[in-house]
Amino acid sequence: MKKINFILALFAILSFHAQTISGTVISKDDNHPIPYAKIGIVNNNFGVQADENGEFQIKLDAISKDKELIVAVAGYKQFRSSVEDFVKHNPHNIYLYEKVTNIQEVVITPQNYKEKNLGINSKSKSMMFTPNMEKGNSVVEETAVEFNSKKRLKINKINMNFSRFESTTPIKVRYTVYDEKDGKPNNLILENDIIATISKDNLQDWTFSIDVSKENIWLEGKFFVGIQFIGQSSGKVALSGAMFRSGYYRSFYGNWEKIGIAAPAINIDVKVKK
Repeated sequence: MKKINFILALFAILSFHAQTISGTVISKDDNHPIPYAKIGIVNNNFGVQADENGEFQIKLDAISKDKELIVAVAGYKQFRSSVEDFVKHNPHNIYLYEKVTNIQEVVITPQNYKEKNLGINSKSKSMMFTPNMEKGNSVVEETAVEFNSKKRLKINKINMNFSRFESTTPIKVRYTVYDEKDGKPNNLILENDIIATISKDNLQDWTFSIDVSKENIWLEGKFFVGIQFIGQSSGKVALSGAMFRSGYYRSFYGNWEKIGIAAPAINIDVKVKK
């Protein structure tokens, strides 16, 4: 009997450490899958990204069971679970609850606001930032650029300047906006997940612009605008870069790190108080 109990205990331990957990990230409110959600470990570069149907597989063999797993999607409350609890169910669907927000409409009086472009407008062909898209959803890299405004502003467009675009198929890019803490990106403050599909035909003078005016993104002080290239591509795509500007980088939910002395060419069109 002792031998049988020992074998069962050993099997339970091996099952915990060898499980590949599969599932789907789902909106609890409408029961629809949430595409491209990041499933990762808090303050760690490890994770996976769900596909366009919200489906994922994550292998947690090498992750300590006391670590915390997180899923954060704009417009939803964060999902958090200890790894120990998460691996108890397989498959494990992840349900996200929508945030309830009351956004007051802001009336812009034309004479009180002016249009302005902020950020990095470099169109350099020699200084480039090349996203890692060869491994698809197993590698999720995010880059963010710092902005600072002493006056209240609204973001109308987010622009990226490409130095290279040699992809025969469209690419997808997720846009993120964060507030600031200790000089680095902190909380995701968007109310909706913003994802654009980009082909070379969408570029105007090597710039891609996305209209986000309906998102009502109002900011003041220091904040960060980020991008994440989604999915796998064998094409060669790169953004222009600029020296001596503040850029930040992280993988999955790892810690944000400053990018040397250069940053990618991300800029924004805004309406700002005079």
